[in-house]
Amino acid sequence: MINTKQMTNLYWFCLSVEFGGFAAASIKAKTSAPTVSRSVAHLEELLNEKLLHRDAKNFRLTNAGEEVYKKFSHVFAQLDEQWLSLSNSQGELTGDIHISCPEPFADFFLQPLAIEFMKQHPQVNIFVHFASDAEGFIDEQIDLAIVTMPATSPNLVQKRLFEAELALAASPEYLKHHPAPQSADALLDHRLLAGNNFPYWHLIEEGKTIKVPVKPKYAINSLRLNIQAAVAGAGICLLPKVALKRLAKDNKLTPILPTVECPKGTAYIVWADRKMIASRVVAFRDEVFNQMNTGADNLWGAMFK
Repeated sequence: MINTKQMTNLYWFCLSVEFGGFAAASIKAKTSAPTVSRSVAHLEELLNEKLLHRDAKNFRLTNAGEEVYKKFSHVFAQLDEQWLSLSNSQGELTGDIHISCPEPFADFFLQPLAIEFMKQHPQVNIFVHFASDAEGFIDEQIDLAIVTMPATSPNLVQKRLFEAELALAASPEYLKHHPAPQSADALLDHRLLAGNNFPYWHLIEEGKTIKVPVKPKYAINSLRLNIQAAVAGAGICLLPKVALKRLAKDNKLTPILPTVECPKGTAYIVWADRKMIASRVVAFRDEVFNQMNTGADNLWGAMFK
């Protein structure tokens, strides 16, 4: 009969495969990476099979390792689901929630929501970290992330929160010294503002797709600060149309190439579906969805007015 130690070794092996290494698995297991590594080594000794090829550059399953993972990973997944169902049936929500999001989302959306949530659930503590992507999700032990760039890790699940139509704009001050471009190609002669992770703008002009390389005059990974830079006359930026409408009304920004179709801005919510998700995290995630479904446009407008 399998004992507790063997069960732990199996679980940490599956966790290591799922998260792609001992370091990431150790964070989820709340132990050290050497402890997880030794646990997997003990499992290999017990089975008399090499389960993983691992060195400084490789971490991949052997044929035997793949067989063991297929046999047992679904067992732990079912246990997680049953535990989640049990924890969600408990009356009072307690514990910590760690959330990452871009700073403007915290200013105008997440902070009011978090404060109200903690009033309703006094035993819950919420910690907010600023990030626009999910790169630090595992290392920083994040529970939920609101991101503007899709998550790339196969161990994370994401769902679209909302989509916003974008437009090009510059300030009247900038346009005094730099005549407005008359075509998408002419953007190459202008000062462009963008985040560090957007090398191209994909635009559609008269039915033709144009890939504009962005070599920004000023780059910062904050939509809010890019818009502020545009208002200050630093160059041309992409921003949500609902925000541009308010800024144009106040004569702070002027639309550029209004007939050109710009890419859409998308926000996602990300979580780790392959671990136990505490009921407090599920409840807060659902509240984010509920609030977004009723006020995404108002959020964009409030952020950049």
